[in-house]
Amino acid sequence: MVQRIDLTPFGPAPDAQTVLVVAPRLVLSCARTAGVPLFERQAPVHCVLVGRARVEHDGRVRHARAIALPANTRHRVVGHDEPFAVAAYLDPRRYRFEDVAQLAAAWRDFVPGEGDLRALFDEALALPQPAIDPRVLRALDAMQHERLDVGAAAARVGLSRSRLAHLMTDAIGAPPRLWRLWLKLGAALGHALTTGASLTESAHVAGFSDSAHFTRTCRRLTGVRPAMMLPQTVYLSQAS
Repeated sequence: MVQRIDLTPFGPAPDAQTVLVVAPRLVLSCARTAGVPLFERQAPVHCVLVGRARVEHDGRVRHARAIALPANTRHRVVGHDEPFAVAAYLDPRRYRFEDVAQLAAAWRDFVPGEGDLRALFDEALALPQPAIDPRVLRALDAMQHERLDVGAAAARVGLSRSRLAHLMTDAIGAPPRLWRLWLKLGAALGHALTTGASLTESAHVAGFSDSAHFTRTCRRLTGVRPAMMLPQTVYLSQAS
C-alpha cells in the first residue's frame, strides 16, 4: 500500500522491514539488515550508505558510519554491523557529488532505525541544484517519458549518439545506456508500487522483454532481486 503524504514527520519504524521515502530525484530507504544478502551493484546515481557497514570498491574495503559513492561506482557491500541501515539515492541531475559527500559527513551520527528520516530528507532537499547541459536533460526526459532509445534521444536533441554519451557521462557521471536501464527499472518498480500490479506485469509495462531481463537489470543496478526493492511502507512527497 502506498501512503501519500506531504512532508509530515517520518518517524522510525522498528516493526517494519523497509521504509521508503520518495521525492523527485531523491530516494531514502531504511531497512533491516538481517537476512539481506551481501551484494554488488553499479547505479547511475550517487549513493550514501548510513549505518556501520563495510563496503568494497577500488580494491579496498572501507569501514564507516556514512559512505558516499559517486554515480556509476561499482561497489560491494560486504557486511553490516547494525540492525538497520539507510541508503540514500541522489540523482546527479539534481545533486552534485561534492555536496553529497558533505551530506554524508553530516549524517555520520545518524542511527538508522532510531533517528527521524525527516532530518535526512530535509537536509538533502536543501542542497543547491547543479547547472546541467539542457540537451542532456532533454535527452533523459525523452528516454524516460517517451521511451526513446539512446540513438533516438540523441537525435531528438540534435546530437550524435557518441556525442550524447560523452556529454552525459561528463555531466552526470554515467553513460546513456546505463541511464536508460535505470529509468526503465524505476518505471517498473514505480508501477508496481502505485498500482499494486505484479512485478511481471510491471516489467512488461516498463518495456522489459521478459522477467529474466528485468531481474538481471535490477540485480546489476541495485544488487538485489526486484521483490526486495518493494517496501512495506512508502511515503511520497512532491518536494524537490
